[in-house]
Amino acid sequence: MNIRVVYGEIEINDINNFFDELKGCNAVFIDADYVLDLETLKFAARKALKSWKTGRNVAKTLPIEVLLYIAARRQINEALKIGVKKGLNKVVVVLINDCLEILKRLGFVEKKFNPTPNIKKILDFYEIGKKELEIVGMEKLPLLIRERIVLFDLSK
Repeated sequence: MNIRVVYGEIEINDINNFFDELKGCNAVFIDADYVLDLETLKFAARKALKSWKTGRNVAKTLPIEVLLYIAARRQINEALKIGVKKGLNKVVVVLINDCLEILKRLGFVEKKFNPTPNIKKILDFYEIGKKELEIVGMEKLPLLIRERIVLFDLSK
């Protein structure tokens, strides 16, 4: 499976209806506020795919498995906090199969990725403390998130 990551905006009026329209499209939507870089998302997606292929998955669907890895969480409700909400969403979409045309038909507008992460949200979500960040420095924040992803993978 080929992983593709795209950035853009989408207006969602009804979450359930939106996901019903995505049948056959293996896509994971991440609120752009929680995305430092695309490589970390690809890293998590590759780990999730490997888990899926070897039968070590936690989730019943591949997109949710990828979301759990990106969030480094076992609980779907917790992982969904970094997903889409009703209204206008600035998102990074991890496509596991190329269904970009389906997304565009649903109103997704692809844009050039220009990260503007919300560092406070990221630190809170991944439970990264001041001391930990001081030790490694802000430039290593993506590595701390990858560490959480690896620990999630090992704890399954």
